[in-house]
Amino acid sequence: MISILFLLQLLVNSPEVPAKDLEFTSSPIDIREELISDEGLVLLQKHCYACHNPKSKSHDEIIAPPLWGMKKHYLEAYPEKAEFEKAMMNFIQNPTEEKALMKGPIKRFGLMPKPAVSNEDLQKIVSYIYANEIENPAWHIEKDNQKKNKSGGLR
Repeated sequence: MISILFLLQLLVNSPEVPAKDLEFTSSPIDIREELISDEGLVLLQKHCYACHNPKSKSHDEIIAPPLWGMKKHYLEAYPEKAEFEKAMMNFIQNPTEEKALMKGPIKRFGLMPKPAVSNEDLQKIVSYIYANEIENPAWHIEKDNQKKNKSGGLR
């Protein structure tokens, strides 16, 4: 109770700051996008990491391709946000071999099942993937480094 009274006293006795002197670092739109992004990460972890977990220990342990590689392929084919999100959403909502950008993983893992996630949540996940850095599994980084060393440099 004392702390509430103390806070009230501070509010009453504090000098009023004119609105023009207040400095805002984020707009309401920025804050909304940040909240959606955070929600996108939570949904990604909940719905996607069961198969696409970046914490997998080895190539032999995975049951689907790493999201890092998937994002890389989608960005190469669809660099613009709207195109990227539309293509990824289209594939995830109804996965088919014809729509797949990565044919190798389909041969190894088979076609992914249609996930049990709403379109609204899926949009948040796909937006998060586009807008944020996706973790590349340590074993994948090591595998790429070995390829670079064998080939004498970058591919």
